[in-house]
Amino acid sequence: MNMLLKISWRNIWRNGQRSITMVLAIAAGLWGGIFAASVAMGLMDQRFRTGIEQEFSHVQMHNPDFLKDAGVRHHIEPWPEIHQKLSSDSDVSAFTGRTIVNGMVTTANLTRGANIIGIHPSSEAATTRLDQNIVEGEYLDEDTQNPLLMGKSLAEKMKARVGSRVVLTFQDANNELISTAGRVTGIFQTANSMYDEMNLYILQSDLNRHVGEEDIVSEVAVLLHDLDQAGPFAEKYQEVFPSLTVRTWAELSPQLAFYNQMGMTMFIIILIIILLALAFGLLNTMLMSVFERTRELGMLMSVGMNKQRIFVMILLETIFLTLTGALAGSALAMITIGLLSDKGINLGLVGGDSLQNFGFEPVIYPMIDNSFFAILTVLVILTALLTAIYPALKALRLRPAEAVRAE
Repeated sequence: MNMLLKISWRNIWRNGQRSITMVLAIAAGLWGGIFAASVAMGLMDQRFRTGIEQEFSHVQMHNPDFLKDAGVRHHIEPWPEIHQKLSSDSDVSAFTGRTIVNGMVTTANLTRGANIIGIHPSSEAATTRLDQNIVEGEYLDEDTQNPLLMGKSLAEKMKARVGSRVVLTFQDANNELISTAGRVTGIFQTANSMYDEMNLYILQSDLNRHVGEEDIVSEVAVLLHDLDQAGPFAEKYQEVFPSLTVRTWAELSPQLAFYNQMGMTMFIIILIIILLALAFGLLNTMLMSVFERTRELGMLMSVGMNKQRIFVMILLETIFLTLTGALAGSALAMITIGLLSDKGINLGLVGGDSLQNFGFEPVIYPMIDNSFFAILTVLVILTALLTAIYPALKALRLRPAEAVRAE
């Protein structure tokens, strides 16, 4: 067997130019495929992560009527009990209760519709990291009079900036229109420019005072320690509070669930393309090798090398050729991903800012799971073995007497 290994290794380098070309082709293909997969998986993971952190959390609770008519009268009545239970639940990382009304936002220049969200600054920051998304000004301060946070996209359209006076108009608990003035103390920017254009934040205590109730909560957002616990957690709280609608992030945003699955789908598609290209390249190379060595193979069979050993030799040559290119391509891909995983790829330089219209950040951080390389190695070897069967069988069909006379 050792002799076969040595012969097979030497055979692939007898035509060095062709073998090097094939190795480079395999390496380039694997590098490109792995890198493309890492970018796709990084993009999807980033959208999923920012969607969970900045928009949906893991679980949300609402009054069922609020989902049909988003008015403050459809609030969550058992909020004190929910607050107490969530505070003592070991599965919960953070949670917040919000007061939400639909209203009009007016500046000196324009009037637009928006969701006016009353929040408790500390619990909202712990749940959604809103305080880390402030790009101008400061986060909400409960000691400031009527502070207001406005999304960057909304501020640009409203021609507002930090310090601008804003008038909010909305319905109170009695369906009466009321107006109140506030001042922009901060401008925030998330990964989703459409979300920034539709929402603004004020203190929950201020909003509740204006709507005429002291403790109105329209929505409860919960962040868990473990994403996989979202389903069981939602089911448990749905049983405890049957009067509410408790939904997981996947129910809140099917699009986000699609993005989460899309990473694996992209991985499979790219993997299939890599393996198909590898199979055709190897098949062509090994067939050419067998045809060029017809006389040599005939002589080997004439001097007593059995067909089994010739079959194994062809398989070994294919595996050696494939693994050489695969290892080079994988190493190059790991180096490339390692260099870019911290710095990222800034698509904003080539118009990638439009990605934010769909909730994607312009800077993409490639990522790949280590299991990808293990799976890829196994599949590459299997592809090499399957591809080598036909050329090997072609070699076995040679007749020694005719093969020896071949030119």
